[in-house]
Amino acid sequence: MAINIRATHLEISRRALAQNITYVREVSGAKKIFFAVKSNAYGHGLDVVAPTALALGVDGLAVAIAEEALHLRSLGITAPILILGHTDSNYAYLCAEAEIITTVPSLAWLEAAQPQLEAHNQKLLVSLAIDTGMNRIGIRTKEELLAAIEYINTHSANFEWYGLMTHFATADVPETSYFHKQLNRWHAIVDDLPKLPPMVHVANSGATLYHHTEVPTEYVRVGSLLYGWEPSGKILTDGHNLQPIGGLYSALSFVKEIPAGEGISYGHTYISATNEWIGTIPIGYGDGLPIQLQGFEVLVGEERCPIVGEIAMDQLMVRLPKEMPVGTKVTFIGQTATDSIDIWEIAHYCKLEPWNFMNLLTSRVPRVLVD
Repeated sequence: MAINIRATHLEISRRALAQNITYVREVSGAKKIFFAVKSNAYGHGLDVVAPTALALGVDGLAVAIAEEALHLRSLGITAPILILGHTDSNYAYLCAEAEIITTVPSLAWLEAAQPQLEAHNQKLLVSLAIDTGMNRIGIRTKEELLAAIEYINTHSANFEWYGLMTHFATADVPETSYFHKQLNRWHAIVDDLPKLPPMVHVANSGATLYHHTEVPTEYVRVGSLLYGWEPSGKILTDGHNLQPIGGLYSALSFVKEIPAGEGISYGHTYISATNEWIGTIPIGYGDGLPIQLQGFEVLVGEERCPIVGEIAMDQLMVRLPKEMPVGTKVTFIGQTATDSIDIWEIAHYCKLEPWNFMNLLTSRVPRVLVD
């Protein structure tokens, strides 16, 4: 059992996650929600977030790579799992064995995977990817799509056509012409198919929130919405219906008074102008904090205090307004009784977006489920 000795930790709010799930269902009318928990649940902690979300009613989980899907199965999770990214066809049999829905980008992939599946006597759940303009992976023409479907049907002992998807590149920006270009390409390829699979999924967070009247939403696959982040950066809506689920906290580990002219941390990029109270906090770039946060004001108790000196691997220092007790709570992201720092404030200070910032947090920061 892991022991958490440092005060540094990331709190995951069950209540906020539940609220966001309810909101997504209400705004989109989705019957099935697949929660994107790739990249360690966008930095929030896969092992904490995934089972919590399933207990709160999401219908499936979406990951980027096969290793993430297999890890979820190792936790005992039996809910549907969808791999969104590319999987080496040589390992299709492992996905089939674990009953993982696998994104397939081409007829050639099917042809390469089939002998492996046959040799292992396995049947793969296939989600065919249509590339309408993201230009990462996927089928680009109706002819190739029809050929892939025919191949699946011909080799029904090894494949089941379970899903059909595309991914919108600009669903979360005010200018919608490229979104509609992709949507038109989708309709041109898909509309007259004689049969569709059970799981048609095109709505990412942006499409779910802003275009739910234009796209199929029986299945939605959402990430940022459930983490509590408005995908456009509060340009298209103010995001007041969303609650960020992650709060980053620590505490003062050492407090001292220094005279004027003293340098703080490596390189002495900060020199005290007068006698100053300095607090040390046990968190650094080894925990994923960007070094660009130097100068950012964190909440020590209820006081906004700037980070002074270079952020080191394991510790950083702040200038305090007065002597404050060791153990005083420090808030990097979250609320206090009188103030708050939201993810947008701290991420934008580093010229990052919330999803970029949270993905930096390393496994050394414990993820703790609260409320």
